Amino acid sequence: MKKPSVHRRTRFGALAVVVAGVLASSLAAPAAAHDSGPLDYVALGDSYTSGIGAPNVGVSPLYPVDPENPEPCYQASPGYVDVLDARADVELTANAACSGWTAAMVPAQIQVASDAGLLNEETDLVTLTAGGNDVKFLDILDACLTKTVKDCKAAIKVAETIANTEVRPALTDAYAAIRAKAPRATIVALGYPHLFSPEFADNPYFADEAAKVFNKGTDILNKVIRDAARKSPGTVYVDVTDVFEGHGIGSPHPWFVFDERDPLGGVNFHPTAEGYAKGYYRAVVREAGIRALRN
Repeated sequence: MKKPSVHRRTRFGALAVVVAGVLASSLAAPAAAHDSGPLDYVALGDSYTSGIGAPNVGVSPLYPVDPENPEPCYQASPGYVDVLDARADVELTANAACSGWTAAMVPAQIQVASDAGLLNEETDLVTLTAGGNDVKFLDILDACLTKTVKDCKAAIKVAETIANTEVRPALTDAYAAIRAKAPRATIVALGYPHLFSPEFADNPYFADEAAKVFNKGTDILNKVIRDAARKSPGTVYVDVTDVFEGHGIGSPHPWFVFDERDPLGGVNFHPTAEGYAKGYYRAVVREAGIRALRN
């Protein structure tokens, strides 16, 4: 969930864009726009919404360059946001998501989108992923992939405490901040997928037991995201673990970037373009209750 380096961006520049056929999926029932036009859509959160893992990497134009804080807001396409935007009945007005940002930083994204006049009473739909960076995603991966299973479990335990004491209130605050700026919007709080498919037991780069422990840690974070969403009016939690099932790292057909030459590289462990299109996009369509506005 951290920004990719320049050489990593080049390394994954040849990834295929996989969105063909996915747009044919039909939408379920309401998050209806309040007018007859397409859904006015804003995206927020971390690298899983900013699209890292997809091949085309750039910097968001929403964030001005600050000489005193030159860290750019990295995004990549096509992520699930782009697949949604390709629909005739959805119009993306702003993707304010940034690689490496935490749940506690989402209110700053909300303010940026609001100040630009892009998140407002006209907004119909907001999606976000947040929480993984708060619990130190890469630190946990390091413990689970390079140390003992005991170390992996200990890292997950620390992350669980952070999820309950820091992520939960940060998400609740973020949902409330979105609601204040976009009172009519349906807020879609997305969970995280299981990164590993240890059931195939054919990956030499991590132990099956550690992979299972890490996946269980993802479930703990997802529960916190789900519980915060359920307590926030107008917010829908969307689980993605089932749609990604069988496509984790270690499977014959993974939907995640993983370069064994640089196991903890910043692009690794993010969905590929196919993962965003067939995983996240389909989960949003299936579970978020968005209806098509045009036949």
